[in-house]
Amino acid sequence: MLTNNFGQGRCLLTRLDHGADILHQAGRLAKEEGIKTGILTAIGALSLAELAYYDQRSMEYRKIPVEGPVELLSCLENISIRDGQPFVHAHAVLADSKGRVLGGHLITGIVFAAELCMQEFLGEPFKREYDSVTGLHLWEKNDNL
Repeated sequence: MLTNNFGQGRCLLTRLDHGADILHQAGRLAKEEGIKTGILTAIGALSLAELAYYDQRSMEYRKIPVEGPVELLSCLENISIRDGQPFVHAHAVLADSKGRVLGGHLITGIVFAAELCMQEFLGEPFKREYDSVTGLHLWEKNDNL
């Protein structure tokens, strides 16, 4: 188990831009604000979305079809360092026009209207490194930052 103790830094409330990708905007905000570790939550509506789930046997992401505009019921994200830059990892729960719910790893989320809360953590940031057991880029302690 990997654990690190962080202090709380700034808490940023942000209205995301219509037509922007939620992951791109969150990553840009983290980079502009110098946030290397943190968590984010977001709610709103997306005009276009793409989700995936991780197939543990094949070690590949499989796309989950999302049709039409959706409500962004919940988006949970974290920030860590990957390839020397802030990296946003997100999972989302979406609802369609009939109230049907889909969830998974968020690949794309084009904002119709969305609000994001970014909580900065202070301390030695985690970095993401390839893990051969899972095939994923997972947190490791970062001794080089």
